[in-house]
Amino acid sequence: MDQQDLNKLQTNLSDAEIRLASIIESFIELGVSVYDFPGTQESTQGMVTNLKRNVERIKLLNQHANDPDSQLRNMNIPLEVLQYIEDGRNPDVYTREFVEAIRRSNQYQRAKMHALKKLRDSLAEKIGEEFPDLVPQVQGIIERANGSRDK
Repeated sequence: MDQQDLNKLQTNLSDAEIRLASIIESFIELGVSVYDFPGTQESTQGMVTNLKRNVERIKLLNQHANDPDSQLRNMNIPLEVLQYIEDGRNPDVYTREFVEAIRRSNQYQRAKMHALKKLRDSLAEKIGEEFPDLVPQVQGIIERANGSRDK
């Protein structure tokens, strides 16, 4: 992605964030209105107007997100992140847990690779001791495996 695409994506995300914040705030106001509903014609009309405005805002946000020129179409959000948000959890927690899981997995894989290299070197050494005529072939195998017996 070049700088222009990144700037456009940032602009689209900022715009979507502002629109979402506006919709959320409007729904909060609507919730307060429903809670304190006096039952008058005027308050009913105010709620209907607020609902129509929210529906229109959501419709515009959806159109903006599905616009072929919008960078938002290319955003892939893992379902787990959406589930975190729906459960009222911070998506940063998901990111932190994901990074930690990857780190643990990488450490495990690194340890396995190290153990296999030690096994290879040990086998090469023992084969060389027992079968001295196979030393050149063993050395060739080690070289092809990009390893060194000195590690």
